[in-house]
Amino acid sequence: MVALLRYLKKITIRFVLKTLYVFPVKKNRIFLLNDLSYRYVGNPRFIGDYLLSEYPGVFEIVVSVGDVSAYKYLVDKGLKVVKFNSPMYFFYAITAAVFVSNSGGYSYIPVRKKQCVINTWHGGGAYKKCGIHMYEDTPLFRKDLLLSANYTSIFLSTCSEFSKVMEDSMLIPREIFWEIGMPRNDMLLKQDKNKKDNIKRKIGLKDDEKLVLFAPTYRKIADNYFNDSIAISYGVDSKRVCKALEKRFGGHWKFAIRYHPCVVNRGEFHNDDVIDLSDYDEMQELLLIADAMINDFSSSMWDYMLTEKPSFLFAKDLDHYIKTTEVYTPVEEWPFPKATNNDELEANIMNFNIDQYKLACKQHYKKLGGCESGCATKLVCDRIYQYCFQN
Repeated sequence: MVALLRYLKKITIRFVLKTLYVFPVKKNRIFLLNDLSYRYVGNPRFIGDYLLSEYPGVFEIVVSVGDVSAYKYLVDKGLKVVKFNSPMYFFYAITAAVFVSNSGGYSYIPVRKKQCVINTWHGGGAYKKCGIHMYEDTPLFRKDLLLSANYTSIFLSTCSEFSKVMEDSMLIPREIFWEIGMPRNDMLLKQDKNKKDNIKRKIGLKDDEKLVLFAPTYRKIADNYFNDSIAISYGVDSKRVCKALEKRFGGHWKFAIRYHPCVVNRGEFHNDDVIDLSDYDEMQELLLIADAMINDFSSSMWDYMLTEKPSFLFAKDLDHYIKTTEVYTPVEEWPFPKATNNDELEANIMNFNIDQYKLACKQHYKKLGGCESGCATKLVCDRIYQYCFQN
């Protein structure tokens, strides 16, 4: 019944919004949506910033966010900011020549023939299952998925395995996948030192300090695709981790936590030795400056792998996760040293072999058919220009 009501709600909204067809599509209007955090971050942000810098005055760029007051500075940069699901949100979404999303958010938008929808997605590799593989494979849910799939013009991909599984799980036509990687990962491949130094100063990291970033994913309250997610007792010993890193790699280490944006409650870390960077807007900037990362099941491990810096997997519930969560790429094939307790994590840090790690990452990337180009932002923005002005 819940799935039916959800589908009918979308159909009704689409029907009502068609009244906005009286307003024409504006050929230089670009609509950006982060459908996970409702912030100006991730792939949409990198696309927006590039269009501003490389195509000055050419595009009208509209950004949808949850809190408009937090992004007043974007107006000074030349962007328009609208509140998610407000009347102006729907107006701009239906009159934009190009609609850019990092997940979805357009299944209830009656996309027009003159519009181009680009789904940049929000995760690399092929790890946690989604769509009909994670929720349910019913005729109704397939119809729901097709409300997005049938109106997607371009779907970015980080590897050939991702294209393959998404075609089946999300019903995305294979021919629209563009295997160039994600715009947000371009900076991780380029490693700009000046940018890194600026970010470090921004978060208060001293020149002689190294950063380990703990970036766990979320867990569902119950086995339901649409439930909110929760923060659990992750159980990592931050002080012990820093001591091990200092012994193995040298230097003075700081421990930072970055909760997944979908987590609805926090409270794991409260000591003064831990930096909470959960509200820092751009995750990729943190990956850029982190000297090591501790992950569990988040696809950010794919992004961080591109930097060739040490990444460790820590999850007290690893065995349970493997037994209960279906993944496309088996956990045992992930190239990161794995631990279920602090003893194992410390041992993995102390015994870390950089050459073996880099080789394992290279083999993993090749097996999944990795296709990060390092210039995805430019390629997407050039395609947007061509669509708007050369069609």
